[in-house]
Amino acid sequence: MRVLAAVGILILSLFTTAGPAEAAPAPQQVFFTFYGWYDNTPPGGDIAYPQIHNSAGGKGTYADPITFATSSKEAKPGTKIWVPRVKKYFIMEDSCSACEQDWNGNGPNGGPKLWHFDLWVGGKGGNAMNAIDCEDALTNYHEDGKPVMEETIINPPNNLTVDPTPIFNTQTGECYGGAKPKTTIGQYKNVSNGQCLENPGTTAGTQLKTAACSGDPKQQFKFHGAFMEHGTNLCTAQSSGKVVMNKCNGGPSQQWSVNPNKTISDMQSNTKCYRISGTAVVAGKCSGNESKWDFKSAT
Repeated sequence: MRVLAAVGILILSLFTTAGPAEAAPAPQQVFFTFYGWYDNTPPGGDIAYPQIHNSAGGKGTYADPITFATSSKEAKPGTKIWVPRVKKYFIMEDSCSACEQDWNGNGPNGGPKLWHFDLWVGGKGGNAMNAIDCEDALTNYHEDGKPVMEETIINPPNNLTVDPTPIFNTQTGECYGGAKPKTTIGQYKNVSNGQCLENPGTTAGTQLKTAACSGDPKQQFKFHGAFMEHGTNLCTAQSSGKVVMNKCNGGPSQQWSVNPNKTISDMQSNTKCYRISGTAVVAGKCSGNESKWDFKSAT
């Protein structure tokens, strides 16, 4: 009888105290960027907040989510998310300087309180420029330069669809969904002096300068992924505080971001920008019109 009474009490309790069914997690609008082995800071797999990985990685399943980076004010380390666009789970295990800036103030993509998650693509053993081109191809901006906000599920259930296709295939160089990098060719005019970026030489080590805008081939630069190219296999690079032309190698000194706020910043620290000093172009602070550039497409 005591057992039956206990069961009766339990059943009554279930009917009288149970609340409504738990609601599904609401999607959060987030700006997604992508990073990997070659443009991590420093290059490699180091992460700031190891949770289930000692080095950035993961398969994208609920049990083994892929590393993502952001401000710890947006998502605490260990937070899991599910990203519909690539149909994969991710886990917060790393910091992201641009995400911090977008959240805390007026960062390169906007803010304050701009949700920005940086998703790991891997890349170790693949071609550095192809990997970073893939990251760029998957990062979406509107025509006016504002970031595209997409939904993600924070603290998702464990039964959402997972696509095993790698985001970047190191063996083939293919990017998820066949995405291709955005490529632009044209002039960059400095907002402060009204002159255009120019490569005055044809050899490695030549420092960039500005000159009166003329449409000359010396002022036509190709930008894709993170690389500003001019001539035959020459990329802009940081060297002893200068912006110079060096042979393209995909290395960290050659990785740049052309931002909606008109700056061209280094991807490693996001604190150095193309900046004029007289007519010379240096890698300096990112404030003021000396560090802003208007782009005019050649097409």
